[in-house]
Amino acid sequence: MSSNPSKSPQSKKPVGRGSFFRFTTERPVAILMVVIGICVFGWISYEQLPLNLMPDITYPSLTVRTEYPGTAPEEIETTISRPIEQGLGVVNNLVSISSISKADMSDVKLEFTWDTNMDQATADVREKLDQVFLPEEAERPLILRYDPSLEPIMRLGLYGETSLFYLRYLADEELKRILETVEGVAAVKVKGGLEEEIRVELNEQQLTLIGINI
Repeated sequence: MSSNPSKSPQSKKPVGRGSFFRFTTERPVAILMVVIGICVFGWISYEQLPLNLMPDITYPSLTVRTEYPGTAPEEIETTISRPIEQGLGVVNNLVSISSISKADMSDVKLEFTWDTNMDQATADVREKLDQVFLPEEAERPLILRYDPSLEPIMRLGLYGETSLFYLRYLADEELKRILETVEGVAAVKVKGGLEEEIRVELNEQQLTLIGINI
């Protein structure tokens, strides 16, 4: 009897990996050019990459600002803020509406759902505003969109064993001017403290005698 010799199993070596390593060792110049190209394109992309301190997000909110010079906050609320709130309360996709009434100005803030088309919402708000009756002396309402890039990046506070009037004066006349000269600072706003004002007291009896009405 004749027996066939048994065939020993042959191991298969991975071809792709060996070819790649052989290519990298035999052609160093080509590999170097590829690496340089990747670095160059990466540097160009890095230089063209925009840099923002705030995320580029469209917030679903609008602010209706109306100026009414020479008017107290109570009158602003009665003649401006409330009529605008009532007129805009029926806008589509509206989540909440609030207002801030201060001297000479009214801000009505509207919050919408995140899936709201803000261009369409702005058009709807403008249409409803045209139907709101406001005093003739009031300025035309402005519709403002929230821009995160306009938010203050840093807030500084002053305190000390002195009057609030002097702290406000120091902030207005000294610190504000210094901070405005710092490179990269777009604007500096001062809030709080006490401001100088002129108070006039009238004698109603004397005014009546000379025929002057208030």
